[in-house]
Amino acid sequence: MNLARLVMIDLSGPRVTPAEREFLSARRPGGVCLFARNVVDRFQLAEYIEELRSLAGSDLIVALDQEGGGVVRVTDLPYPPSAMALGAADDVELTRAVAEATGRGLRSVGVDIDFAPVADVNSNPANPVIADRSFGADPRLVARHVAAFVQGLQAAGVGATVKHFPGHGDTAIDSHLALPTLDLSFEELERREWPPFVAAFEAGVAAVMTAHIVMRRIDPELPGTLSRTVITGLLRERLGFDGVVFTDALEMKAIAERWGGPEAAVMALAAGVDMPVQVASLARQEETITALERALAAGRLDERALEVSLTRLARLISGERSAPRPAEAWHEGDAALLDAAARRALVTIGAADGLPTVAPGDGVVLVAAEATRQSAATQATVSPASGLVAALRERGVEVAEVRYQADAAQAALEEALTRARGADLVVFASTARTVLKDSEIELARRLAGASGKRFLHVALWNPYLVAAVPGPALVTFGWRDRSVQAAARALMGEMTTTATAPVELASA
Repeated sequence: MNLARLVMIDLSGPRVTPAEREFLSARRPGGVCLFARNVVDRFQLAEYIEELRSLAGSDLIVALDQEGGGVVRVTDLPYPPSAMALGAADDVELTRAVAEATGRGLRSVGVDIDFAPVADVNSNPANPVIADRSFGADPRLVARHVAAFVQGLQAAGVGATVKHFPGHGDTAIDSHLALPTLDLSFEELERREWPPFVAAFEAGVAAVMTAHIVMRRIDPELPGTLSRTVITGLLRERLGFDGVVFTDALEMKAIAERWGGPEAAVMALAAGVDMPVQVASLARQEETITALERALAAGRLDERALEVSLTRLARLISGERSAPRPAEAWHEGDAALLDAAARRALVTIGAADGLPTVAPGDGVVLVAAEATRQSAATQATVSPASGLVAALRERGVEVAEVRYQADAAQAALEEALTRARGADLVVFASTARTVLKDSEIELARRLAGASGKRFLHVALWNPYLVAAVPGPALVTFGWRDRSVQAAARALMGEMTTTATAPVELASA
C-alpha cells in the first residue's frame, strides 16, 4: 500500500521545481492543494495541473479554496462574493447559480475539489477567522445556502467540501495561530452548529473538512481533527456521513505546535479522516509519509480502514475528466450574474434619511488605512479602499484620500478634519479583517462629529465594525472589485440597497 496516496501536499510556486518533480514521481501523493502562489492565470494553471497529473498519476486529486470574497485563489475565474454577501441577498437560487459558475470555471482548468462552502454559523461577532466567510448567524439561513452552494458546485462537476466540522463559528481564536477550545453542549452543537452540515449531507456533498478545535464536552483532550470521538463517533456514526473527510492544514499552529504535522497525520487517519492535508516543505512531506508507514507497521493504523479511505478518495474522481479548457471558463451571463450578486448584497445601516449620495464633480474625502495584511486564510496583502477610490473616480467624483497607519491613526486626524470641511461627502472606509485599533475608532468618531450628515462609514470587510463607528454605514461584505463597484453605484444614487444583514449589526 502506497500511504502517500492518503496525503494531500502543497507545492512552492507556479512552476514545478526539479525537487518537486522528483518527489511527485517517486512518492505519488494522492492530492495537491493549490494556493495563490501556484497561480499566474487560468491558462498557466491548467497546464500546471496537467503537469502534476503527468508526474503523480491521473488519479491525483487537485483541490483549492475558492470560497469567494477574501478567500479566492484564482482571480481570473468566476468566483462568488463572500458567503455573508450571499447570505445578505438571501436568494438560494442566486447562491446556487453563483456556485455553479464558480464550479464551471474550476472544472475548466482541471480542479476536482473546492474547499467550500464554509458551513460554520458565525454566532460570535469577535470571530477572527470565519466572519464574512460564513453565510450568517442563523443556522437555518446558513443551512439553506450551504445546500444551494453544494448543489451548484457539484452540478458543474466539482466536488464541494463543507467546513469546518464540528463547527468553527463561535470561536474567538484563529486556529491558524492557536488552538481554540469551546465549551458547547451536545444539544447546542446539534441545534446551532450542525444543521448546515446536515443540510450539506442531504444535498450529497462530496467531502467534509475538519476543525482544529477542542470541543471540551465532546472530547476534552483532542481537537476535532484528531479525535476519533468527533470524526468516527459523531460525523461518521451519528450523522451518517460516508464521504471523504479532509483535515484542515496540519501545519496550522493549533496542531503543529503541540503534535507536529507528521504525528498529527497519523492521529487524524486513526481518528477516521481519509486524507490529511499537509502544507509544508518537501522534507516535512517525506517525514509525514514515513510516519504513516511506521505507524502502519506498528499497528497504530488499521490497514482495512485505510483501504476504505482509498476507496472513498477514488470515488471523488470516478467520473470522466474532460480535457482542460481554460478559454471556456467564462460562460455568457457569468459576469452579469456575479455583478448582480455583489449589488444585491449591499446593506445600509442607520441611514434613516437614506444613504448620502454624490454626483459627478462632487468632492469626496476618503479616509482609510494603508495596505492591510489579510488573515492567514486569505493569504494576500491588499489596500481594500483603493478599489472604491478608483470606482468613484471613474464616475467623475473628485476623491481626496487621507491614508493612515492603523497603529497611528491619530497622526492623520488634523489632515482628515481639514480636508473634510469643504467636502460634499466624508467617507471613513474600514478595511480591517478583525478589529479597528483604538486610534482608528477615535479618528472615525471625530470625523463623524465634525461632518454631521456628510459622513458615511463604508465597511469594506468586517461588517461588525459598524458597531465601532457612529453614523450611517454601507456594508459591502467584501472588498473585491465587484463589491466596491456596487458600493460606488450606491454612493452615486444609481441603485438602492435592499438586502438585510444575516448577522446582527447596529452602528455606534
